[in-house]
Amino acid sequence: MDERWTTVTLAADAAMPHDEALRWIAARVGTGIERLRIIGADHALEGRTPVADQLAEAARTALPGVAVEVHRHAGPFAAALVEESDGGDLLVIGSFRHRRGSTAGGDPARVAERAAVPTVVVPEGPHPIDGDVVLAVEDPIDERAVSIAVDEAVRRNRRLTLLRAWEMPVLTRTGLTDFAEDPLRWRTRNAELLQQVTSVLTARYPSLRLRPLLVEGHPGHAIASHTRRASLVVLGRGHVRALSGSLLHDVVRETAAPVCVVPPAAHPDARAASVDAADGALSRRGRGSRRPSARSGT
Repeated sequence: MDERWTTVTLAADAAMPHDEALRWIAARVGTGIERLRIIGADHALEGRTPVADQLAEAARTALPGVAVEVHRHAGPFAAALVEESDGGDLLVIGSFRHRRGSTAGGDPARVAERAAVPTVVVPEGPHPIDGDVVLAVEDPIDERAVSIAVDEAVRRNRRLTLLRAWEMPVLTRTGLTDFAEDPLRWRTRNAELLQQVTSVLTARYPSLRLRPLLVEGHPGHAIASHTRRASLVVLGRGHVRALSGSLLHDVVRETAAPVCVVPPAAHPDARAASVDAADGALSRRGRGSRRPSARSGT
């Protein structure tokens, strides 16, 4: 899959976490970015300070040769970002991890899980050492997340860490802790999954440096604590859906590295299903519109 991002959408926030997000985009000058879409609040909501316009000026300086345009929205900013995400290849959101005032009402993870395209959440600096690209391994593996992680590792000449975080199940069907469960059995299952994914990617990308890493603990906290030196953390749709998104929220809130989220809607099969559903709805409406005329003719 071609992960060349020609059109990037950037959230403009009056609290200004977008400064780091713009730096993250600027570091990718020369990778094929042709257009930057800046999404901001309506002037009436911003007061006297045209935040989106200021960000656009900074972007034109940082991204010479890239077309920069501004789109303004009234109403909830999070909803505007989700709506506008479909107009580009990538959505980038700046975020404060430990205080209020972040883009999208303080909850960029909520936008990332609903967006139509991959979304990168860039926390405020300082950023960690520019280390490995980290792919959170899930079952089944998310091929688009793999593609993004591999492209990033190859482009930046970084090692790709395959991180599998797991924890012992706590509840059984009866709702009680099952003391008969064997921790070694669960660890073995996850180790086998990690080894399987490592073998597949080693065969597929023989020149790519890979490091498998198995970690026991709450997945969200474990991923965040083991990516403090990562250059990018990539989460596929399985991690976005896990526990109603709590894992995603934990990672975005706690990690010091930029996080690339590949939500369900960013996958070709999800888009095809959406088109099929829309076609079905149109077809049903079409059949429904013919029924009155048929009855009137009898």
